[in-house]
Amino acid sequence: MAGKTYMDAFDPEGKSNDICQKCGICLQKCPVLKMEKAQAQAEMGRLLRGEETERVLNECTFCFNCNQYCPHGLKPYALIMERAVEKNRRGGQGIPPYIDYQMNGKADSNIFQDVYDIESPEEKAILDKWSSVPPKSAEVLFIGCVGRQIPYGTEHSQVFAVLPKYAPRDACCGELSYRFGDYRTFTETVERTRQMLERLNTKRLVCYCGSCANYMGNIWPNYHGVKLPFEIISAWEWLWEKYQNSEIKVQRPINRKIALTDACYGSELGNGFFDAVRGLHQAVGMEVVELENNRFDNLTCGMVSILRSNYDLREGAKETKKKMAQILDTKAVDLSCYCPGCYTQLRGAARKSNIQIHYALEEILWAFGDDYPVPLEERVAKQTEFFINKMNPR
Repeated sequence: MAGKTYMDAFDPEGKSNDICQKCGICLQKCPVLKMEKAQAQAEMGRLLRGEETERVLNECTFCFNCNQYCPHGLKPYALIMERAVEKNRRGGQGIPPYIDYQMNGKADSNIFQDVYDIESPEEKAILDKWSSVPPKSAEVLFIGCVGRQIPYGTEHSQVFAVLPKYAPRDACCGELSYRFGDYRTFTETVERTRQMLERLNTKRLVCYCGSCANYMGNIWPNYHGVKLPFEIISAWEWLWEKYQNSEIKVQRPINRKIALTDACYGSELGNGFFDAVRGLHQAVGMEVVELENNRFDNLTCGMVSILRSNYDLREGAKETKKKMAQILDTKAVDLSCYCPGCYTQLRGAARKSNIQIHYALEEILWAFGDDYPVPLEERVAKQTEFFINKMNPR
């Protein structure tokens, strides 16, 4: 079972009292806050004491970058999350229904289950098939919440054909509940999904979504002490391995200049992940243009920035605008998003700016010979419709 609070993740070894507040490097290097040393140290003191901050809780975008800067191995992101949740509780609103609705397993009806319900009979049959534990295999492909929205392409994938698939409808890494501040739902989700995954007889779990790879392979064990009995790897790293070993070959090159936006979780997965993403884009023929802030200094798309100010959607829009400014600065007319959350958050703003937005994994798999007759865009459009209806009930 995961720990009881975000604080368990901040300092799992119990050493913060001896070492924290002495440098403030995490807040100095933050690409959003960029604090001077004295202010950073003072703000860390306020966070540790549970006091109102001058800047952090009003400006933090709740990415993971600060975790990479602590020289002592602490996780400042988790400390900030704990204080942000406390602040929102004091504000009296709590988690609004439209946020609950986005958490798989939180309610009888949630945005993912509702999308699954409108899939075709053939797609539903695929989801039924994926709910059964596959036979023993060296590797298994786990398809998370978003991948289950477009199951046909993955089930019939030439590239993933060597991998047995496992994806129960209510299995989830817990990212959305964790990042939107619902720790209780996160722990319930982790326990439910852990029990499902431990039925697998495999040596390596390949995660369709990079966020699943981060949570199951990093945040679960390293933050909260929940370790699965096999290796975890992202589909991006798996595909890069296959390409470098000449086990998959480019069949349909994509000659395109693209701006590449990094996801928050990329900094947690590290350079191996970043290199795989970029290597695959370049391998299929794309020219990758980096944003001003990229890799470990990436700016968030804005999706989870609504956590500040009691889930005010305008806070997310502010950060989306900053990200879009950097995208436009690249002069590229195509944008590649490997994170489904970034794709969902940025698609509207991109189109208003005449930027063609692409879900990267679909593009890369197409170049290697696969087809996605039902693209993610179609299902994200339904997600948006469901979300709007939830916010504005009749």
